[in-house]
Amino acid sequence: MLRRIPGIGSDMGLGRNNLVIFWAMFFNEVSFGFYQTLAPLYIGSLGASPRLIGLVIGIQGLARLLFLMPAGMVADRVPLRRLIVGARALTVVGLVLYGLAHTWWQLFPAIALLAAGNIAFPAISKVIADSTDNKGRTRAFTLIYTVGPSTALLLSPSLGGVLADQVSLRSIFFAAAIAQGIAVLFFSRLQPVEAETEEQQAARGGYRKVLAYKPIVVVCGLFLAMLLVLTTGFTLVPNFLQDVHGLRIQTIGQFGSVFALGSVCLGLLISKVKAFSPPMTALILTIALCPLAFLLLISGGSTWLFAMSYFCRGGYLVSWGLIYAALGEVTPEHLRSRSFALAELLGGAGFAIAPFVAGALYEVDPAMPIYVALIASLPLLGAAIIVRRYVHQVQSAVAA
Repeated sequence: MLRRIPGIGSDMGLGRNNLVIFWAMFFNEVSFGFYQTLAPLYIGSLGASPRLIGLVIGIQGLARLLFLMPAGMVADRVPLRRLIVGARALTVVGLVLYGLAHTWWQLFPAIALLAAGNIAFPAISKVIADSTDNKGRTRAFTLIYTVGPSTALLLSPSLGGVLADQVSLRSIFFAAAIAQGIAVLFFSRLQPVEAETEEQQAARGGYRKVLAYKPIVVVCGLFLAMLLVLTTGFTLVPNFLQDVHGLRIQTIGQFGSVFALGSVCLGLLISKVKAFSPPMTALILTIALCPLAFLLLISGGSTWLFAMSYFCRGGYLVSWGLIYAALGEVTPEHLRSRSFALAELLGGAGFAIAPFVAGALYEVDPAMPIYVALIASLPLLGAAIIVRRYVHQVQSAVAA
């Protein structure tokens, strides 16, 4: 049922808190879109070689892991709105420092702040999951983590490309900081979440309980493998397109908008077609598009083929939200804070390791990371099919 929220508008069937998160994540992705496609080029402009670019991006992922380790515990003890607003405010400062750097090693203070800002995401996922039931959870996670952000990415990467081309590469980080500040304002409008009862606090589990629950471990393990394989192939694609094919920075920035268009189309398809309401079913579709994206990059020699590759790459972004939806379905409510934190940790591990691998492979041959990811994505797809079958068995057993 659609409701109208004063000062915001129709809640799209999400409810007040999830609608606030929808718009906050929209501007969060506007911020991300300004620099995500061009960040490897910016790091290179600060004097970093391809291996060092992979190192810097990888260290950012490792720093993210470091801050995510206590995220579940913090989300259980700190009021969620205060945690989310405070953490995302650190991201604003980190983006400003990123843009002020003059050499690649000066990025590390900014990296620490950006990593600290990620401590908010398990709390955000918990609010979304707690505000929905199994029937609406896939739709809510898809709208919030895919459709809204991808719509934002339709414009901001192209604007970032224009800014980088006409002003400077560093200007995109200042634009990103402004957009992130708007996201923080939306997060500040979250209604306080009801405090847990003593019984709920007693039932709440630590990581030991989460690791003892096999469905959570299986889904999180798939998340790790997915991000390790796919991120290895996609991390240095902007450098590949510039170094091997001589594409302009503005053109590569526009590909980021094509990437967003693919995500929007996929997200709308998944949210509208009943057959894709089980998140694991939709995940198989989105993962299957990634090897096609790699194939187009390797075989492509024209701008149109590269654009088609970025469109298929939209499956990579959609897959993130679907993993969280799948996790929300198999996780008991009292374990959700720690399970989402575990997903961020394991997925973040894959995301952190991949740039190191990509940087080393790139120095052997610029196309090598793409070839390796293409080959590895096929068994990854097989693993997703097996996990889908397992999750279905678990849900049937619980229902019985």
